[in-house]
Amino acid sequence: MRFIDTIEHGSNEESLPAEALSINGVYIEDVIDGYRTLTVSGRENHSMDYDEKRIGNHLYMQNYYQDSRIIEVEYQLLADSPEELMKKYNVLNGLLNFKEAQLIFADESDKYYIGSKAESEAPPKGRLNVTSTFTIYCPDPHKYSVVTEQFTAAKNSNGVLELTIDNEGSADVPINYTVVHNHDNGFLGFVSDRGVLQTGKIQEVDLTPYKQSETLINTNDFSGWDRDTSVHPENSAKKTNGKLQVNTYSGQNILQLVDKGGTVGVNGGMISIDIPPDSEGEVGASNFWCYFNEWFETGAVRQVATTSINFLDENGKLIYCYMVEKNDLGSNRAHVMMRAGGSQKHLYKDIYFTPAGAGYTQYNMFDWPRGHCDILKEGDKLSGYYYGTRYSTIVPDLKNTKCCKIQIYIGGYDNLPVVTGSCLRSLVFQKSNVEKWSDNPNRYPKGSKVEIDGKEGKIYTDGLLRMDDEIKGSQYFLAPPGKSKVQIYHSDFSVPVPTVTAEIREAWI
Repeated sequence: MRFIDTIEHGSNEESLPAEALSINGVYIEDVIDGYRTLTVSGRENHSMDYDEKRIGNHLYMQNYYQDSRIIEVEYQLLADSPEELMKKYNVLNGLLNFKEAQLIFADESDKYYIGSKAESEAPPKGRLNVTSTFTIYCPDPHKYSVVTEQFTAAKNSNGVLELTIDNEGSADVPINYTVVHNHDNGFLGFVSDRGVLQTGKIQEVDLTPYKQSETLINTNDFSGWDRDTSVHPENSAKKTNGKLQVNTYSGQNILQLVDKGGTVGVNGGMISIDIPPDSEGEVGASNFWCYFNEWFETGAVRQVATTSINFLDENGKLIYCYMVEKNDLGSNRAHVMMRAGGSQKHLYKDIYFTPAGAGYTQYNMFDWPRGHCDILKEGDKLSGYYYGTRYSTIVPDLKNTKCCKIQIYIGGYDNLPVVTGSCLRSLVFQKSNVEKWSDNPNRYPKGSKVEIDGKEGKIYTDGLLRMDDEIKGSQYFLAPPGKSKVQIYHSDFSVPVPTVTAEIREAWI
């Protein structure tokens, strides 16, 4: 340890030192008067490490890899009294009390490290003006750009959609892709000299457009839906004399309950729509996919509500019901319920969650920023989505049953306050013309967005995690330093071609 008395007392200069350290966006010099960064070491050269394996009289190198990084910060701290010195150290210790933080140095304000505070030297007793050090441990030795770089694909001279990625860093980095479909599509392939990443179904490429699935309903204003006061098909105790209405909240349309229609028991409003005929004039869908966006978020513990989306056959009998409900007055607990109809009418999934905002819990996928959900019918297999997983049940007698009507119900209990966010924001109903969803040529309909997280190795379609789309053997290859090419392939019938962008965050060792 080394401690140096200084001669001059006083505060730091107004300008930051060249190597001043910012922790999560805050420079220490801007917080502590009398603190000044003197030197920083460990940011320049970096060592590599390796393992050795002995075979006979020979040693062989294996597992050559980058070692972690240790950054040492030497600083000066000035005070006019012991009490002031301790106060400043209290603040400094608070700033350095982090397990993982974004670290930026003033002489490279466009780059950051991710590190953890490791060790700090203690100040000597009886001195007011000291020089000391603390160290930061960076398990990932790289520094990263504070901004990302984006690249848009264009057709090359051979007519192939191609990305040119220019990585001006010195390290390999993950690639994130965003694909917006300008036509229906069944397959995506990303090909480079470092590997191949594929999603969808390659065998769908040869299917012709007239065999594709059709979107029959796509709404965020629920125009064309009628008020429905019929008996609730899932639970006749849910009265339907109330009224639903589309209002605007935070720039978005929301379908919400404006009149419960009663104050005893469960009361609410319901709207419905008949499934329109497809392009061939056929009514009903025995195989379908329905996407909806719901906001379900409490503002107080004693708020209650029940919502459901009901799928009915031509006789008004229940095929499937997806419910989000809170009826617990003593705690902020709600649950998602999935019920199948037919001869085996049963509740096959009941999942509890906390219906709070994103800042309070990670398990409410129905908070304001998200709300993505879907329902899938593949013959006799019925599936509902919740938090990255589709939960399924088999009902044999529903295999050929066609969905002919959709109902939306929002209700409350007695005279109790209704959940603040118990609303629907949009709904899409898509009919498949083939018996099995795996033969569906319209895996990615026009307007859909596919997002691929190259770092995490995850695939999302319209906000829903779709890891089942990943083709076995796919590689989430990295972008090397310099310019590299990535070619994008898609179904032949997907014309106009998708709009593809790539994003990287440059890194340096």
